[in-house]
Amino acid sequence: MIIAPMHNYKLNNLTPFKSKWKNTPTKLIRIPEILESKILAYAHSLDNNQNADNSLVTVKLKEIIVKIDNKEKGYKNNSASQLIKDLKELFE
Repeated sequence: MIIAPMHNYKLNNLTPFKSKWKNTPTKLIRIPEILESKILAYAHSLDNNQNADNSLVTVKLKEIIVKIDNKEKGYKNNSASQLIKDLKELFE
């Protein structure tokens, strides 16, 4: 098998590429197309050291805390006061 030598003149025409990622090196992976935008958005938020505060679990826990604060029916803090304090502490 003959391997053609790489010519330097071809490399001179390449434009330098600056990665959009802060954490390098990067890796090529295969993901389902339908999940691409969500996965990339999540990966970029991790790369920018942002917390994923908009996850479904986080949103639902914050809704529960609001209901507890408003003492809505079924959300009055009877014997679960320490649990409620701990939940609130997670988001402070």
